[in-house]
Amino acid sequence: MKKNLLILLAVLLLGGAFTLYFLYRQVAKPNVKLSEKSRLVYLPPGADGQTVYDSLAPYLLDSASFFWVAEKKSYLKQVKPGRYRIKDGWSNEQLIDHLRAGDQEPLNVVIHNVSNFTALAELLGAKLAPPTERFARFFSTPDSLAQLALDRQSRYQAVIPNTYEFYWTSPPETVLKKLQKSAEKFWEEEAAALERSPLNRHEVVTLASIVQSETSRPDEMPQVAELYLNRLEQGIKLQSDPTVIYAVEKAHPELNIRRVLYRHLRFASPYNTYRHKGLPPGPIRLPGKEALEAVLHPAEHDYIFMVADPEKPGYHFFAKTLKEHNQNRRRYIQWLNRQK
Repeated sequence: MKKNLLILLAVLLLGGAFTLYFLYRQVAKPNVKLSEKSRLVYLPPGADGQTVYDSLAPYLLDSASFFWVAEKKSYLKQVKPGRYRIKDGWSNEQLIDHLRAGDQEPLNVVIHNVSNFTALAELLGAKLAPPTERFARFFSTPDSLAQLALDRQSRYQAVIPNTYEFYWTSPPETVLKKLQKSAEKFWEEEAAALERSPLNRHEVVTLASIVQSETSRPDEMPQVAELYLNRLEQGIKLQSDPTVIYAVEKAHPELNIRRVLYRHLRFASPYNTYRHKGLPPGPIRLPGKEALEAVLHPAEHDYIFMVADPEKPGYHFFAKTLKEHNQNRRRYIQWLNRQK
């Protein structure tokens, strides 16, 4: 009898040891095999068990054990989409816990030289999981913008091009909210400068959009900003070519104006600063931080005229008098004609 009990105990211990070994192999044994220390895996919105299999199978030593553990942990019923970094040598348990927690790897999105919200939507749609159409719809729909106390004009104050960190699955409202929070920090830091400025926040953004459209050179932006501030103060029309281009192309999106002609200057639009005094109704593009800073901290000078300097691409000749300006203008037109 005693001998039988010992045999039964031995069998139970052996069975227990086998069960523990099986569980170890299934749960805790390294099962992720990569050719590098880590790599990124994308699980798109709507991902299911098949998506998980297609995404992870190439990096698993034993796919069957992974899915056995995934089923026991009920992971496949609650797959969270995202951009995940997985690591070489991970066990099934480590991998599944990582994915189930939705522990995404954030990514940097560089927003630079983006002209408008259509271009911004295209950039974000290419970098993040939500499609371009979803971003475009959110950025242009009054009800969507109202969620963040914005409208089609004030939204320009909420986006300052820079490098931002997002999760791949970030929806449009989360993205714009983060951009808005960063922009508000900028406006808080520039509160004193805004108080000194003759312009309000909307007007600062509008003028900055013109400044950036006139010059791509940050070191010249304060000069351009002051020139337009001088014209505003003296009641002189801004006569900014980029506002004319914006006005015409806004009405005729199929056009791509490369040189402003006299017929363009006569185009009827409140954005045409050759026809109307003062600033246009709103921004003609998304201005960058340098252009905003240029308007808030302009250079000190008396210039009221400028024309492109053909010898220094991106820069301008500045003038205080019409006579001097006409000389500079003739030089520029002669250069344009030589370039055909």
